[in-house]
Amino acid sequence: MIRIKNKHNCLYAIMAFSSIVLFGGCKKTALNNEDLASSNIRKAAAAADTGVTATVDWNQTFQKIDGFGAFGGRIVPFFESAKRDSILDYLWGNSGLKLNILRGKVLHTYPFDQQSRVVSIKPSNVSIDVDRNSAAYQNLSADEKEQLGQVWILKKAKERFQVPFILASTWTPPLSMKTDPSSISGKWFNGLNFSTSSTNFARYLAGFVKSFKNEGIVINAISPANEPENVFSDWDASYWTSKNLGEFISNNLRPALNEAGLQTTKIISSENAAWGTANSFLSGMDKSNVDILAGHGYVEISEIISGKRGFNQSPSKWTFGTGGKPMWVTEASDDGGNYDSGIEGGLKLAANMHKLLAECDASAYVFWLGMLAIQNNESLICTRPNGSLEFPKTYDVMGHYSRFVKAGYQRINVAVQNGGGLLLSAYKDPQTGKFVMIITNSGTSAVQLNINLTGFSSGPLNNFQTTATSSGHWGNVGAINPISAGAYSISIPAKSISTLEGTKQ
Repeated sequence: MIRIKNKHNCLYAIMAFSSIVLFGGCKKTALNNEDLASSNIRKAAAAADTGVTATVDWNQTFQKIDGFGAFGGRIVPFFESAKRDSILDYLWGNSGLKLNILRGKVLHTYPFDQQSRVVSIKPSNVSIDVDRNSAAYQNLSADEKEQLGQVWILKKAKERFQVPFILASTWTPPLSMKTDPSSISGKWFNGLNFSTSSTNFARYLAGFVKSFKNEGIVINAISPANEPENVFSDWDASYWTSKNLGEFISNNLRPALNEAGLQTTKIISSENAAWGTANSFLSGMDKSNVDILAGHGYVEISEIISGKRGFNQSPSKWTFGTGGKPMWVTEASDDGGNYDSGIEGGLKLAANMHKLLAECDASAYVFWLGMLAIQNNESLICTRPNGSLEFPKTYDVMGHYSRFVKAGYQRINVAVQNGGGLLLSAYKDPQTGKFVMIITNSGTSAVQLNINLTGFSSGPLNNFQTTATSSGHWGNVGAINPISAGAYSISIPAKSISTLEGTKQ
């Protein structure tokens, strides 16, 4: 894929394939043209009166949901923010998004003792609770501040909110291990020097996980490459082919983790820049030692060429056999450059999340940045020039999923008639009987939605809603009572996302 991002300013490449099969049928009638026209008018009027019908089937299940998250960076602005404690709560806390996944970064700057295999993840003799205005902190190098800040973010999130899943992605190996040690980027196919550094890099990654474990922070999964096809951007990156990455994971990384006593640490790959790119990359890769298959949610190369940026609005299902392994979206945001804190920006995220979860069977969705010290659509929380926090509608949209669809829920089928432009998906908790239905209306008119429950019934449904004019976050606008057993009718406002929550009876 080719992509340009504010964080990256990068280009990528990928080929995508798609096919559309249309099925149609007809029924012979004896109607003349006048009768047929009248019949069509009556049918159209009936459909308008009836609205959209969605049938939710309790017994037709799809993927298990693993959860929702965000990246714990930009690390130094996050760590130095006067509002960092509130930001942590707004993202991973119970009063905020209740995210259950935190994505960190395997920095390439850690001191590494190749003999002892110890990776030093923070500067010595400086507490992570150091006064950020003190000389002790100000005298640290930029790399040391980043190292210290990440330990603080991961540790505080774990201590305060018991975040159950932490993953770490690697942008580049230590520069000394690359084919061109003078360059931080992946330009000119600059990547890991396999002939000299495969073993050491694998031990570096294992040492990173082990050092965090010694700090009381479990890194549940590690990714050895972030957007491995990138050979154009100037920031830290490393080029990999699918063959080399698969071989490294099987021959070096998995053994190194096992030798370090980290048998339960999962491996994520390949985190390509777009969902279609990951399909192409992973299809030809040795995935035998990959536990979680991953891609990012940005636009494809064809869209980049036509001038588009940001969230992929039409991702396609992967075409290779996944072997039952979960598929995760480990990064996505709107990198188009024009800040939009309103509902239009939120609806782009809503469409991206719906299609990746409900149409491409993704089990987890991790947003790019949790916070930024500026106003920018690459983060869920922004900072205004006066230092106050701003919550774009993307924050609210994420909450419609992360607060209600819990890890362990299963996606269940929603059959739609007269779609009316709505995007609908549903999820159930097999243990408690709770269920959630998420509805996005990107149109300019309200749509009447009729809901039929199949295989179960429920009482009133709580209705949480975000619109262009709504204040607060995912506000409860009142219960929806059944009009008959297992049947409901609700008006879905224009330009909105709604979450309906109930319990199976």
